[in-house]
Amino acid sequence: MFGKKSKPEVIDTIIGSRVEIQGKIFSEASLRIDGKVFGDIETKQGVIVGKTGYVEGNIKCQKLTIVGRIKGNVISHESVEILSSGRLEGDLKHGGKFIVEEGGVFLGKVEILEEKTEEIIEVKNL
Repeated sequence: MFGKKSKPEVIDTIIGSRVEIQGKIFSEASLRIDGKVFGDIETKQGVIVGKTGYVEGNIKCQKLTIVGRIKGNVISHESVEILSSGRLEGDLKHGGKFIVEEGGVFLGKVEILEEKTEEIIEVKNL
């Protein structure tokens, strides 16, 4: 109640339900897909695949919410959430939480991303 409120994620680009895109998408900001994308998606923020959304390609992002369908591999550094109508057919690498609601479908393998650790090199005088 009195704690910090998290900022709602700003969706920079929306691909509408009557839009079909073929090719790679790169975005600095969040992306919502309600149409069809045939190609890879890479964003430095989040991706939401809406109920009418379909992606056939690989996705690399920070956060992923699936309400529609994805057919491809996913790398998500923070979280992946498959809602009750969502479907992911492909392998998943994630670095945070992974939630599948009742009714949601996941067909693939899961791998947890390890945190990047900086190698410490000790230099000794000879």
